[in-house]
Amino acid sequence: MAKEVKSVQVGGTKKLVMDVVKTIFVVFMFLFYMMPFILVIINSLKRKVNIVKNPLMLIDDKGAQLVNYVKAFTEMDFGAAFFNSILITGVSVFLILLCSSMAAYLFVRTNWLACRIFFALIVAYMVVPFQVIMIPLVSIYGNIFGILNSRATLIFMNLGFGTGMAIFMCHGFIKTNVPMALEEAAKIDGCTRLQIFFKIVLPLMKPILSTITILNTLGLWNDYLLPNLVLGKKALYTLPLAIRTFYGTFSNDLGKIMAALVMIVAPIIVVYIFLQKYIIGGVVAGAVKS
Repeated sequence: MAKEVKSVQVGGTKKLVMDVVKTIFVVFMFLFYMMPFILVIINSLKRKVNIVKNPLMLIDDKGAQLVNYVKAFTEMDFGAAFFNSILITGVSVFLILLCSSMAAYLFVRTNWLACRIFFALIVAYMVVPFQVIMIPLVSIYGNIFGILNSRATLIFMNLGFGTGMAIFMCHGFIKTNVPMALEEAAKIDGCTRLQIFFKIVLPLMKPILSTITILNTLGLWNDYLLPNLVLGKKALYTLPLAIRTFYGTFSNDLGKIMAALVMIVAPIIVVYIFLQKYIIGGVVAGAVKS
């Protein structure tokens, strides 16, 4: 009996030690990955001279420089840039969710040869880097059609580049997680194809759509290259474009840059916190290859 108690105690001690080691490792990795963001926050509250002299110093010798946030907000016209980012990202993500979910549903539930061909082309297109087509794309939209410097053009491009992966993820999710029996029952009750999709299929796709929302919101909110190619007028700048106000030919205002970075990242962190529980489940569910 004594031996059994001793064995349980040893096992409990080993488990406790392993839990402590795992916790320490997780905390270390968290701090390691968060260090760049922590440094941005710290340096956003310091003067430029101290950022350059000692970027690891926690507090400026003259106290927290909140004026960096005030100046950054005013000089980069944060309100207008924030509105542009919200409008472009919000409309783009909504259209990506709607179009990709409907297209994926059509590809899964129909046996048309055209659907199989289009789905194969979409999967193949996903391996083409954007950098390969960006110059011809801008040349066509700018020189031939003359429709650059427009939010609608950027939204249309975001839709085109974002639907490929979204359709692929929705396709796998519908095929493996949406029972055909539910649709057949709804059809017997007199529902049309659109009613079946919006009332039966779409609500069941919440996990994968949440994942697609997070991934596309993160990507579009922080995108610099495509908006830089499409939007040439300052009034149309998104937040990543507006921040280059503080970059000069010979010097950069580091304090304002750090403050602007914090203001740009903060909204997307809030969105991520509210939707993070859907990430892993949605990615796993939509990663099943048909």
